[in-house]
Amino acid sequence: MGGFKLGKMTLRSLVTKPATTRYPYEKRELYPAMRGHIVNDIDACILCGMCVRVCPADALEVDRKAGDWTINPYSCVQCANCVRACPKSSLSMERESTPVASKMAKVTLHKDMPAKPAKAAKPAAKEAKAAAKSVTPAEETAAKSAATRVPEKPVAAASAAAPAAKPTGEPTAAPDARPAETPSEKSTAAPALEKPVQPAQTPASGTSAPAQSDTE
Repeated sequence: MGGFKLGKMTLRSLVTKPATTRYPYEKRELYPAMRGHIVNDIDACILCGMCVRVCPADALEVDRKAGDWTINPYSCVQCANCVRACPKSSLSMERESTPVASKMAKVTLHKDMPAKPAKAAKPAAKEAKAAAKSVTPAEETAAKSAATRVPEKPVAAASAAAPAAKPTGEPTAAPDARPAETPSEKSTAAPALEKPVQPAQTPASGTSAPAQSDTE
């Protein structure tokens, strides 16, 4: 009985296709949802680095200044996180697996990034900054003390016109602050008292005393 089953299976294989494939000469058709390797459309890529942030295997590198996008296909785990995180949809997942190679190497794509326009420098701001740097600590301290100093009260103009003090040290009389008298007031004012004349003293016997003048 076993011989009949074996002969039947042998005869059937002669007229039907084999169950295996002659890989790598023959490749099997891939499934529609097969995850093979990452492909980047470098023209649509803006090198923002979002794919690098979400990659769990650290298989991606982005150098925005140099304009390079690099992937290590042998470290990639085909999770498709970078495909979903790309804001420009430049990344896609191909069904074919990474091609066979004798050496594991990274794949780098280059893109010429436009240079940023230089900002117009403000000469006044630069000069002020340079002047601030050139100020010494002593000058800075002097400027702060001058800013915090209490200003002196201005001297009245009348004091400047006052006569200079006598060098002999005699006290000067205070100016009369009374208002000037009008002619009517002068006429009604009391006459000044005359200085009383002292009586002449009688000389002693045998002597004569000089007479005193009224103006003494």
